[in-house]
Amino acid sequence: MEIEAFKTLKEIGKTPVIAQIGGFRPEVGRHSWFGGHFYINTKKGWPSDQDGYMIPLLQAYLPEIPGGIESVGESGMIQVFLNRKTLPLNLAKNGDGWKLIEYQSIDGLQLVDTPEEARLLREFQMKWNLSNTIDYPCWEEAWTYADLTEVNEDDEMSDRFFDEFSRYSFTKIGGYASYIQSPDLSEDFQFVMQIASEEKPRFMVGDNGNLYFFRSLVDGEWYMKWDCF
Repeated sequence: MEIEAFKTLKEIGKTPVIAQIGGFRPEVGRHSWFGGHFYINTKKGWPSDQDGYMIPLLQAYLPEIPGGIESVGESGMIQVFLNRKTLPLNLAKNGDGWKLIEYQSIDGLQLVDTPEEARLLREFQMKWNLSNTIDYPCWEEAWTYADLTEVNEDDEMSDRFFDEFSRYSFTKIGGYASYIQSPDLSEDFQFVMQIASEEKPRFMVGDNGNLYFFRSLVDGEWYMKWDCF
């Protein structure tokens, strides 16, 4: 007989959209890219901060993403840039050591070569596909949805939880964050996207870590945090 906690968790599973980075011949035109090949508003110029030009991390062209991005839409483009020297230590608002730019329209954007000092990653075109598996919240996060006391007190059910309620651990949009350390965010933050350490573009977050991107339900702004092993 299925326990109530497992029934509850199965009802809140989400299917993420996962990234395929490279592995195919790049196509001409505006597409999603990792590490560069970004389309820029040339009137504003390449994004920079106190340490100079920022690293182009991910460009997501929304029409290529099944269902678009929740809280963003199905058209336009978003781009993520990072400071060249360091990552923020704690939950950081957009503009604090990183930058996410939303374009409602891509009209007028032009392909611009990455400035030499910001060219730290290998460029790969990306494709997005619905995952074949469903994401579920991690152990700590699952407690906000279900009482897991019964599971916690039974080794067999605990093993079953970790076997059945997993999540995609690489770069994705939607689903549930694949935290490496215990999450410490309030319910005021909506998880939107995860960018993982990826081998092909030679992108590493600490020791094989992840970047997590959230939309605040309080001020509507973007926030980012990261963790690693």
